[in-house]
Amino acid sequence: MKQLLATIVALFVGFFVLVSSLFFAVGLSIVGFIMSKTHNRKMKENGDKEARIIEGEYSEVTHS
Repeated sequence: MKQLLATIVALFVGFFVLVSSLFFAVGLSIVGFIMSKTHNRKMKENGDKEARIIEGEYSEVTHS
């Protein structure tokens, strides 16, 4: 009887974890899709040249 109860609880917990992870994955995917669209729109507004500048020091690398 204890094994049956433990099995039922384990299946319930496992099902709950799978369903909740599915909700998180779908929700985060939707949020990421929306954020990428708004980020792309902001990048186009700022101009491509300004967005691609990486500030920092430059040092030449030679291969010998």
